[in-house]
Amino acid sequence: MALIMLGLVILGVIAALSFLKRRSTSASWLARLRSGIASPVVNFRWPAALNFVHPDRLVNRVRQREPSLMASHDFEGHASARPKGSGSKAADQTTTTPVDSADQHPSEPTRVLDSKIGSAPIKIDYWVRLPGQTPVTRDLALSVFREHEINLSHPRAIHGRTEPGNAWLDLRDASAGEIFTDLIISVQMADPDRCVDESELTRFNNLAYALAETLDRPLQFESSIEEALPEAARLERFCHEFDLLAVINIEPEPGAGFSGPDVARVAERAGMRLGEQDIFHFFDSRTGVSRFGLANRCEPGSFSYADLESGMFRGLALFMNIPRVEHPTRTFTELRSVAQYISTELNGSLVDPDGVILSPVQFDSIRRQIQSIESSMKKYGVESGSDEARRLF
Repeated sequence: MALIMLGLVILGVIAALSFLKRRSTSASWLARLRSGIASPVVNFRWPAALNFVHPDRLVNRVRQREPSLMASHDFEGHASARPKGSGSKAADQTTTTPVDSADQHPSEPTRVLDSKIGSAPIKIDYWVRLPGQTPVTRDLALSVFREHEINLSHPRAIHGRTEPGNAWLDLRDASAGEIFTDLIISVQMADPDRCVDESELTRFNNLAYALAETLDRPLQFESSIEEALPEAARLERFCHEFDLLAVINIEPEPGAGFSGPDVARVAERAGMRLGEQDIFHFFDSRTGVSRFGLANRCEPGSFSYADLESGMFRGLALFMNIPRVEHPTRTFTELRSVAQYISTELNGSLVDPDGVILSPVQFDSIRRQIQSIESSMKKYGVESGSDEARRLF
């Protein structure tokens, strides 16, 4: 680009001189003009300019990137990055366990609103309704459901309208004495791993037929299998697109480490508590849900009590599961504050997953990416930290 611009400038100067010459401008005036142009050209630092556009320098500038978010599967290593359980029964706490691996891939740039997903709100469940005026007991409906649900791999649920009260309840959470009129069974069409296929939806329909036959009820399908499969594929792409973590690593000085007692003391002073999978969590005081976590960067990622009493750690990782957190942009500000406090107290450095020191400008870049993810999820009808988001991620 620099060479092109320089060429255009030279052509412009030549054209101007030709125009002035044709107009019989005085020789003295032209001489002064030529002298004024020649002097900067002669004194220009041509080696520096050519070095600027040297191919190696261009390649290095192209390789420069802003810090980015990380896909969960790149961060988790050999352990699960998602809470134990499935569907609406998933645990409330984020339980990512990272590893410090030499094979860990650099984080990729955030991808938002992929054209393959489309712009319409996504559908999460494929469901069938079994209406009826005659009440059915919880135990009867649940026994048939449990007999056939073992053939399904994705999260599934059965809900019923109470009689009396007309309140919708999950039959698995209802008391044994509850009776229901209308029933709805559903299966989640995708998760970050994969989406349902035609075979699984067929098995789910067989569950619906078994319930309808046992309870003597009609069936109302929300859609056909052929209509559901494209929606399942969209949901899977949505899960892949937004299954992202914000990660800040804390590294000790070269040749040093963080002592276990210091890590425990500083984490507790920062408001974090040791929780599920033996990692530290920053819990929401209102809901008790983990907002972000602190893990050991070395495999398996957890903190054993022995190491916290007398061990040493080669590095720490603060992480936030973006789609599972309410108000992730605001939460990232808290995570950054905690990271800076821990780093200062332990005399460490804040770096990205590739080991690059994080500056205020780079922190702002990460925050903007999180803000973009948060707003993009809303466009698909899923709020960050909502029940739907926690089911999917």
